[in-house]
Amino acid sequence: MMKMKKINFKFIYITFYFLLIFFNLINSSKNVSANEVKLPNFGFICEDLKKTKSKFEFIFSRNTNDTEDIVFRRIDGKFEYIGNVLAKKSGSYVLWEDKIFFRTTDFAWILDKVTSILSPIILSVGNKLESFEKIPEKMTCNSRSIYY
Repeated sequence: MMKMKKINFKFIYITFYFLLIFFNLINSSKNVSANEVKLPNFGFICEDLKKTKSKFEFIFSRNTNDTEDIVFRRIDGKFEYIGNVLAKKSGSYVLWEDKIFFRTTDFAWILDKVTSILSPIILSVGNKLESFEKIPEKMTCNSRSIYY
């Protein structure tokens, strides 16, 4: 009489869980960067058609500790971290810094949520090394899903 070999389910379960943990570790290592935008995301786009003829795209996200809002702006085709939200009032306005726009001047943006108007603000002037001519006029913005 021929004996059937018993299937070792314990070995199959252990192998399955090991592979599951292994693939989760590989996937989570891709998201290690603290200031990285995850796809897709919701943001808004503003265009200064009058003065600088520039397009500004912003995305808000939470930091890794989920304690404060951080802001990204598209620069040379890639979203880069530009600063933190400084103040906000639900349904009214959002004020955030932009550390990339000027290097020696404290610069910020304020978005009126009621009218969707984005205004640039100079918080303090540093060494006056930079030209303020590149500051855009007030712009009307459109909210949308941003894919990149």
